[in-house]
Amino acid sequence: MAKKLINIFPGLRACMSYNNESTEDLAKILKTSPDSTRRRLCGKADFDLPQIKILINHYGKSFSELFETEDSKVV
Repeated sequence: MAKKLINIFPGLRACMSYNNESTEDLAKILKTSPDSTRRRLCGKADFDLPQIKILINHYGKSFSELFETEDSKVV
């Protein structure tokens, strides 16, 4: 039975979708392997600060717009 894919970074996934970018495209932007990028997108590994800066600059979004989850929002 396949594991359910959890979208822990909806803002980042939305930006990727809007720009029609795949995990492989994101890996090239971050200068990492596709497997490494997949682990980060699934939450099995963390994005490091230089990678976060690259993503913020690439998408023109704030940290919270890219990485805030529904669970982490303060009401």
